[in-house]
Amino acid sequence: MKYSFGIEFERKFLMAFFLTLTLAGCAGQIVKDNSLTADTSLASLPSWYHQNVGFQMMGDNHYSGSGALVHLLQDADLAFTKMELQKCQIFLERAQRIASRDSGVYVRLSYLFWVQGKPPQAEQMARRALAVMQDGEGKKEIKRLLTAIQNNQ
Repeated sequence: MKYSFGIEFERKFLMAFFLTLTLAGCAGQIVKDNSLTADTSLASLPSWYHQNVGFQMMGDNHYSGSGALVHLLQDADLAFTKMELQKCQIFLERAQRIASRDSGVYVRLSYLFWVQGKPPQAEQMARRALAVMQDGEGKKEIKRLLTAIQNNQ
């Protein structure tokens, strides 16, 4: 009796094991793409406004990317609204090191430099944002920012 219980248990275990393997094989391979990709949406741009420059960014403040990047962008946006511009710059420079192909980071840096009275740096960051943005609407908004910076130098 004991012997047949052991064989029955072993048989059920092997059946469950092979069934699991079969189902796992049918599921296909899950591949996570960790490559750096450019933003493809206007949504990743900020919706910032500052009275010194009188220019409203028309983004949606959507945060994409890793958890650390999202937190840094949220902290930068909060610092900007509180007029803590140095803090904002620190958060954005950290975000830039994490996501060097994120146009939202470059647009924020561009706008920040413009507000700080540094038009050459603002223009440089806007050009970088333009280089990594692939979406037509996003490119239009960045070109609008770039034109405004160039016209107000």
